[in-house]
Amino acid sequence: MNQYLTKQKAEKIWQKGLDNARSLWTEQACKEYIFHTKGIAACCQKIAVLTTDLDSDRTYVSGLLHDYGKCFLKNQKYFFHGQIGYEKLTELGYPQIARICLTHTFYAPDFDFSHFTSYPYDGLVWAKKQMQEMIFDDYDKIVQLCDMFFEGTAVVSIEKRFAGIQKRYDLNWNVLENSYHNAIKLKEYFSRKCGTDVYELLEIK
Repeated sequence: MNQYLTKQKAEKIWQKGLDNARSLWTEQACKEYIFHTKGIAACCQKIAVLTTDLDSDRTYVSGLLHDYGKCFLKNQKYFFHGQIGYEKLTELGYPQIARICLTHTFYAPDFDFSHFTSYPYDGLVWAKKQMQEMIFDDYDKIVQLCDMFFEGTAVVSIEKRFAGIQKRYDLNWNVLENSYHNAIKLKEYFSRKCGTDVYELLEIK
């Protein structure tokens, strides 16, 4: 089954996920999740409408549900949220959107495990196996990019986002370097694609 997931259906799935998360998370964590997922969805759509080959509704849905798996985890110490989200959306009949739960995290299907040490090893093994035949397209890439603009309840530059990640997980810069350079390349790519600087479009300072 490969149903088309409309914005209306996606909003209902998102809400059910949030309702479940409220039983697991603090109120602040829920606020951050809402800001993060709704914000990324809006940013993806805003960029997409200025391109000629991206469906803006699909980019919105992808951004909205990219972290869906987090809604079923109290923490991510032992489980990879991407796997949970992928499996749940696939079970609902939306494999086209389910893949974003995996691809938004990694700069390439053949990623280096040492660059993602904040995730459980078993989850990384599973993700790499699932993605081994995937080719990242612009729907994957636009969510990767917009995910880099959100830190807590603020919309920030890529530099500030990575500074936050580095501090939060106490990571050495060499662990983040590949992902950082990928984010910069994506910003340049989508700036060219939509004909305007992405930071100006999204009012990021």
